Amino acid sequence: MSLPSLYELADEFQEALESLTDLDDQSVKDTLESLEGEFKLKTTNVAKYIKNLEHTAEGIKEVESRQHKRRTSIESKIKHLKEYLRYNLEKTNTQKIESSEITITIQNNPHKVVITNEGAIPDEFFETKETQSIDKTKIKEALKNGEEVPGCQLIQEKRVAIK
Repeated sequence: MSLPSLYELADEFQEALESLTDLDDQSVKDTLESLEGEFKLKTTNVAKYIKNLEHTAEGIKEVESRQHKRRTSIESKIKHLKEYLRYNLEKTNTQKIESSEITITIQNNPHKVVITNEGAIPDEFFETKETQSIDKTKIKEALKNGEEVPGCQLIQEKRVAIK
């Protein structure tokens, strides 16, 4: 036999509240205490499960952070070692080294533009970009001060806090 789910208990609680007028005082008290106990137990267990998931998510974030740092360190090491290889190959004027396991070659990268003096660049090479963004903080303050902002409303939602 499985225990009722939280939403089933909430439904039972609601139904019991609606039908309490038909019961005597002691029956009302017993019914409410019974349903309330099950409901509190179930909600407590759901909250504990949420806390457990939050701790698991934090642990995963910590591992991700460590792995990111490790990956960044390895990528940096790869970059330095490739530069070390390139420098020494160029120093010895060697373009290619082949072995049975690997081939190392010096190749030209695609051309890239390096800006040395932005002020000297003609206007025809500039691109104008115009962006707009909504300042929600400013709108929030205006609405809090009683101003009306068309297309906006100030709402306050609810959340569950588990401590």
